[in-house]
Amino acid sequence: MDDECDLTGVKTLRLFPLPGVVFFPHSVLPLHIFEPRYRQMTADALESDGLITMVMARPARSEESFEGPPELEEYACVGRIFKHKQLSDGRYNLLLVGLKRVRLIRELATDKLYRLADAEIVEEPADSPADTGIKKLLVNQFRRHMQPSGGIDQELDSILSGDLSLAIVTDILAHTLPLTASDKQTLLAETNPKLRVANLLCHLKDPAATDDKSAREFPPSFSAN
Repeated sequence: MDDECDLTGVKTLRLFPLPGVVFFPHSVLPLHIFEPRYRQMTADALESDGLITMVMARPARSEESFEGPPELEEYACVGRIFKHKQLSDGRYNLLLVGLKRVRLIRELATDKLYRLADAEIVEEPADSPADTGIKKLLVNQFRRHMQPSGGIDQELDSILSGDLSLAIVTDILAHTLPLTASDKQTLLAETNPKLRVANLLCHLKDPAATDDKSAREFPPSFSAN
C-alpha cells in the first residue's frame, strides 16, 4: 500500500463539515456535492487517495459565530469514495464508505477552498474471546428492539450474522439506529468498543430514545452539502 493510502498514525485529511450528520466506520454515506469548495475537494480526492473526512459541525453559539467557519467536533470519520458520478454542470453524486475514526489535532492553513486538518487515526482493539458473547447479546437485543417496527432489513440481518468484530458491529448499529446526532457523536467519540456496547444497550432498552422512523432507512438517502 502506498503512503497516500496509509491509514495509520497522523495524516493530513480533507474536512467535510456538516451539521447534524455523524458518519461511522463501516457505513455508507451518499452525498450530493454542489458547493464549489466541496466540488474542489471531490476533484482533489478523486485525483489522489479518494479520502474525505466527514465531521459534524457544532451549532453556532451566538450571532458572532456565523462570521467565521463553524466549530468542529473533535472526532470524525475518514471515508473513501468508492462510487461517483460527475454531472454535466460539475456537481457530483458520491457513495462514501467509512474507514476509520479520527481525532482532529489541528487545522492547517491552506489556499484550498475547503478545510484541512492533521488527524490521528484511531486503531480499534482486537477482539478477546469474551467479545463473542457480548456481540451476540448486542445483536439479539437490537433484533428484539426493531421487531415491533417490522424487524430489520434482510441485508443488514445477514451482515450482522457474519463474522464481524465487536467494534464493527457497534459502529453498524450506531449508524443504523435512529439516535439523535448528539448521541451518535458520543458513540463516534468513544474509542472503546465495550463502552460503545454499554451505551447502545441503554438506548435499546429505551424506546423513546429511538422513535424516529425516518432514520431507520437502510441504506440512507443522499445528504446534500
